[in-house]
Amino acid sequence: MTLGPRMAAMLLTMVASVALAVGCGHSEGKASNPGSEPTITLGTAVEEPESPASKAAPSEVVPISASDAASAESVSEKPSDEKPAAAAAPVNVATADETRTFKVEGPESAIRVSFDDVDLLKVMNLDPVPADAPERLPKWLKALDGKRIRVRGFMYPPFQDTDIRGFVLARDNQICCFGRTPKEYDLVDIFLRKGATTHYIQNRPFDVVGVFHIKSEIEKYTAMYELEDAVVIEK
Repeated sequence: MTLGPRMAAMLLTMVASVALAVGCGHSEGKASNPGSEPTITLGTAVEEPESPASKAAPSEVVPISASDAASAESVSEKPSDEKPAAAAAPVNVATADETRTFKVEGPESAIRVSFDDVDLLKVMNLDPVPADAPERLPKWLKALDGKRIRVRGFMYPPFQDTDIRGFVLARDNQICCFGRTPKEYDLVDIFLRKGATTHYIQNRPFDVVGVFHIKSEIEKYTAMYELEDAVVIEK
């Protein structure tokens, strides 16, 4: 059967549309989903890694009967003799049990934490740091205790250059002998994994992965945090 010019053009258009919809069956490289990194939210009742596509469950709707609605309406229409309640005192939201979400990364699925995350001046406006600070921490920060984290900082100058089993990780290279007195949350005591050692990494940042702990007792100018079973990621 011979197709007319108009019918042939329509047929070619339909074939092209199907090809675009279906694709050619392979890809030269798809763009990665920027939200595909696994995360974990701390401060919740159940702390589990979250999918980037996860959504909050819809809130429950409680039905109200017609009689309850009428009662509520009649009450709202009555003039009230009560004086307006005084404004509530401002709440220090930094000490509330709010949640916080962190990225999970690396071969040991560690939680990426920065010194800003554990800075009590930024988190709770604490200056100076009181002795009972560990008891006053927000729920999400307490929940970090016992988790494997990954933090980046500078090595505080140790007493040796090689075969180092433990050291102090400093927030930046302007601390103490570098230039300023550290706060308790500016330092992390590092205890390397059994059998592991490192050398002095001078004046450049690097990552450390280990199990995070918050000390129960705080001494001025010493670290209030520590990492156990730690490994150095020098890059």
